Parts: sequence; C-alpha cells; structure tokens
Amino acid sequence: MSRPKRASCRATVASIIALLLVAAPLAFAADAPVASWDLSALDGGQVPDASGNGNALSVSGASLEDYMGRTLLRTGPDVRVTGPALGDGWSALTLAAVVHHTNTQPAYAGIIARDNYGGPAGDVFGILTDPQGNWAGRLATTAGQAGITAPATPGWHHLALTWDGSYVRLFVDGECVREAPLAGTIVSEPATPLTIGAYSNLSGWFCGGIAAAQVHERALPAAELAADWAQWQADHPLSREFSFAQASDTHLTDTKSVEIVNDGVDAINADERVAFSLWLGDLTQYSGSDEMALARMALARLQRPRHTVRGNHDQRGGFYEQEFGELTYTFEFAGWKFIMLDSNPGDATPIDEERMQWLRDVLAETDAEQPMMLCSHHPLAPNGGLRLAGADEVLALFAGHNLKAVLGAHHHANHEETVDGVLFTTTACLAVTRVNFDGTTARGYRLFHCTEDAISTEFVPVRDVAPEDVQ
Repeated sequence: MSRPKRASCRATVASIIALLLVAAPLAFAADAPVASWDLSALDGGQVPDASGNGNALSVSGASLEDYMGRTLLRTGPDVRVTGPALGDGWSALTLAAVVHHTNTQPAYAGIIARDNYGGPAGDVFGILTDPQGNWAGRLATTAGQAGITAPATPGWHHLALTWDGSYVRLFVDGECVREAPLAGTIVSEPATPLTIGAYSNLSGWFCGGIAAAQVHERALPAAELAADWAQWQADHPLSREFSFAQASDTHLTDTKSVEIVNDGVDAINADERVAFSLWLGDLTQYSGSDEMALARMALARLQRPRHTVRGNHDQRGGFYEQEFGELTYTFEFAGWKFIMLDSNPGDATPIDEERMQWLRDVLAETDAEQPMMLCSHHPLAPNGGLRLAGADEVLALFAGHNLKAVLGAHHHANHEETVDGVLFTTTACLAVTRVNFDGTTARGYRLFHCTEDAISTEFVPVRDVAPEDVQ
C-alpha cells in the first residue's frame, strides 16, 4: 500500500549537485563546469557565467521574483534566455537546473535545452516537461537518441541529465530515476542555441521559474552529486519548505452542491504556494455511483496533485474504490511522509487489526527522524469532537517517531490543538448540504505551511452558508 519504488539506476546516488547561490568554481579547472549561471545575477540583460569561461546568457523580457526565500527567473512567452551552442561533439555531459514548477498545464516545455520544439525527438539535448506530466531528459548522439521520463510534481526541484558515453541518466531531487544506454558523441547542431525556460526556437515555455543552471563536459559521479546536494541543503534550509491544502466533508449530491467545491478548487489552483491538496473523506452524501463520479470530476479540475481518503459517507457499493483507488497508502513530499489511513467504519469502532499491523509495518520501515503526518477521515484529536474509537492505541504506535501532525475531518468544525508537540486539526466542511457542528457558517479549506522542523496552519474561507440555506 506504500508508493511504488522508482526505477533502478546503475548509478546509486542519493543526491544531486548544488546549483543555487554557491561560490563560483575555479576557472578552467578540469572538474569545473563549462558554464554556471545564477539567474538572480541578471544585470543589464546579461547573466554572467560564474565558471569564468565567458558563456554568458542573453536575457530579454525577464523578471526576477522572490519565492519562498529564493530568487528565480519567472519564465513565460515574452522571456528570452539564450546562450552559446555548447556540447557539439562531446563524449560526456551533465546538464542541470534548479526550478520551481507550477504544473498547471502539462505540455512540451523547455527547462534547459538545445532542442527545437517538435514532440518526442530532440535536436541535441535537454531537460523538459511533456504533455503526460513528466520531466523528460533527451540526448542525441551519433549513435542514436535516448529519451527518459519521470513524473513531474509542483514545487522546487533539482533536475539533472548526465551521460558518461554509455548511459544517459535522469536525476530528480538527487535521485537517479531513469537510465538508458547510449553510445557515440553528441551530434553537431551549431544552429540550435542553448535556451533556458523554453525550447531553442522560443516555443514551449516552461510554466514556472528557474533559479540556476550548469553544464559540464563530464558525467558528474554519484559521490560528488551526493556531497554537493547535501551541502546545498544545509546552506539553504528553505529548500524543504512547502505548503499544501486540506479540505473535507463536501457531501456532494448533485451539480448544484458541487459549485462550492468548484470555488474551493479555483482558490487552491490560484494559490501558487499550494504543492498538493488532501481531501479527507465524506466526498459524497450517500455514496451513490453518480455522486462519486461527480466528486471525481470536481477534483479532476485541480491543477496539482491531490490525495484522498474515504469517509463514512463514502463506503457503499465500492464506488469510492472505483473512482479513487486504494484506501490506505503512503506518499512522500520534500522528505515528509504522509500516511493516508482509512479509518472506517466510524468514530465508534476502532480500526481493525489488519490496518493496525499495516501501520506497524510502515513505521518499522520509516526512519525515526523523518517528519510524518497521519491523515484520516475520523479525527484523533485528544480534545476534539467525534474522536475515533481506539485513537490512543493508534497514536501509541508512533512513539519514538517524528510525528508532526494528525489531520482529521468528520467533525465539521475548525479545531486546532497541540499535544506533546503534535498538531491536531479538523476543518469546517466544504459543503452546502451539511452544517458545521460548531454553529459557524464559514465553509472552506485549511492551508498547512511546512518547514524542515515545524508546521503551521490557517483556515481559508470559501463561502458563508447560513443554516436556512443548507440544501
């Protein structure tokens, strides 16, 4: 029930090279990059080459933005960032970038590339996105072409494409996620310039921003990638900050009742800080097949990943499983582990031994220092309403682990409490078919802001619904 493991790579690397706000490497050193650009150094239409090799970037139409403590170059249709046609005839390569991805419209788009827009075939090389929502790495040599992909997610990421003359590899956030065999030397296409934030012909604009990039005439070894990325993380703790949204208890019955959910989805889509959203059950009122399909279509409008659990109103007929998949699972984001627990059948019944054992197994394979969140429909807050029976036994399993927060729903009320350093929450419903149990009229969702060591939260109202207007 845990997330699937990534494809294995011959290079056993846990991390990737630091790229942003690092000291300039020694000019012309054998192991130094051929080009290195900190895009926050934009000045007068030029980004200097920190490697000392004179490979400056030419920039027009660009704006610099501060985002979560880091400066990036916001890319878009009027931004042009071009450089020299590096790489022709090389027998090894590392191409790398630090990016912020908004993932609003999956499409072919260039991040750092010598590649003219044209679908899956590439001119020379590039790190790109594709219409299937993937990161894509491409390389063309005299022996052929290789294209490798891995699922793209929003937020800050380190991406790298390496080639050692035998294998091309794609790294995401320091982990080798795909590889493919490829021999030869890099093809010669002097008319295809290096471009950042788009394809080389200035089509296929990357939806997001780029903070830094490097090009090496060698494949960086695993040990170097790991050591440099570890140092970068130590120097830039903001790299592990992120925000996500959580909603629950939508109790959908028909197309009229879905309108408030559409409003919430629109607000989440418009907030670029939100990396993903959690929907903690009671998506429907009666768990009918039409209701569940309506819930799936409503959440399909989200432009970034979403994760759901089943509520007590979602149990009938197996329709939840048909539309949303597995009931109990985990996923990870920015070093945090999220445990999505099916807490049914209800607040008066403890979860069964099978799920208790699943929790023990998950915790046994989790590093004690890894920050975690437990998410379920029925709340476990010690002083909240409608608490799950057996909640104390569930929480006791987490002794000795770094549990940061326990997120619940079911009790339609905004409740926050911190017990022994663990944040417990429930949230007002996002529905026009049900009332809030605490008598309040505001409907909405909750934002969580996570740093490397802490978590904070706030409620975001979407609409007021008076008791007499409840459908």
